[in-house]
Amino acid sequence: GRWAGFTTVEVAPEHRRRGLATAVMRALARQAVAEGASLGYLEVTADNQPARNLYRSLGFARHHAYHHRRAPDG
Repeated sequence: GRWAGFTTVEVAPEHRRRGLATAVMRALARQAVAEGASLGYLEVTADNQPARNLYRSLGFARHHAYHHRRAPDG
């Protein structure tokens, strides 16, 4: 199937805990399916537990982790 990727989905802090992220993700998923996607993935930082809880409630599961690296200064 075709993949839909969801990255950098964010709700302004003053508008959180009102169901906006759930509504946005559901709308994005509906659009992705309408465009032919049958699989989806997303990226979320490991320390963002509220987002991880949201995505779990939408049916996403942890598949793997990744790390960003950079050369030391100097």
